[in-house]
Amino acid sequence: MIVQRVVLNSRPGKNGNPVAENFRVEEVNLPDNINEGQVQVRTLYLSVDPYMIGHLMGCSRVVGICGTPEKCLLLTSELGFDAAINYKEGSVAEQLRELCPSGVDVYFDNVGGDISDTVISQMNQNSHIILCGQISQYNKDVPYPPPLPSAVEAIRKERNITRERFLVLNFKDKFESGILQLSQWFKEGKLKIKETMINGLENMGAAFQSMMTGGNIGKQIVCISEETSLLSL
Repeated sequence: MIVQRVVLNSRPGKNGNPVAENFRVEEVNLPDNINEGQVQVRTLYLSVDPYMIGHLMGCSRVVGICGTPEKCLLLTSELGFDAAINYKEGSVAEQLRELCPSGVDVYFDNVGGDISDTVISQMNQNSHIILCGQISQYNKDVPYPPPLPSAVEAIRKERNITRERFLVLNFKDKFESGILQLSQWFKEGKLKIKETMINGLENMGAAFQSMMTGGNIGKQIVCISEETSLLSL
């Protein structure tokens, strides 16, 4: 059986941004028969890794940070955010002080870098950072998680701010209950889903590049099965 796979064709280079040419689609032979203990699967979609439950879990005010007016409007008009900050327009620090005059208690950090430093500087005593990702730092030659600047780290320690990595596999014992809860919220219309979908395994590189540069809205997905192409959605 001939199948396709996406492989790394070249590296972006030190501190470089990924481009579609960094990936290559190639064909390989897959044995028709599988051995004992092996499982053959057929992939229909790829999810390219990228809020709403804040209110559902009791937060009194939820503020999002994104990079376009379109995304800001989506957050506040459809996804239940109280407010949104466009980090490309104006001062994030000033907007955050205006929208969160009492400070920040919980910060779900997907970004890192200057934005995270700004948020941490306005966090309250005994507040919490949930470290999910550091996308602004992925193309830099730094360890993960990237160390905070000394001034920001001093604030974190002085205010007793926790900074804990969020790893899904650390919560295997909660998978079943989590799926049940998320399913219930979805059925009740409390959990809304936004996806940016692209057709074709050959476009995996372009989808990854778009995701890394903020081109997607919601989850970036690559549809790789003809049976479930965008034409049939």
